[in-house]
Amino acid sequence: MRCAILLAAALLAGCTSEIERQTNEYTIMRRSGATSQELCDKAYEIAEIYREDGDTAGFEEWDRTGDIHCYDVELGI
Repeated sequence: MRCAILLAAALLAGCTSEIERQTNEYTIMRRSGATSQELCDKAYEIAEIYREDGDTAGFEEWDRTGDIHCYDVELGI
């Protein structure tokens, strides 16, 4: 049974897009208390994926998110 669950999880992981994996990782990082610098870096990483895909709206959203976290770093938050 455990092998079946692990196999199903592996198959589902293969079906998710890179952007889904990265945004899920960002969410986990945020909920787990990642630093503002870590969140800044991750948000810019996600923005770059959107830019490479030609998704301007997605890029702008995540670029702004990165800006916010980086401002937090500058402020020492």
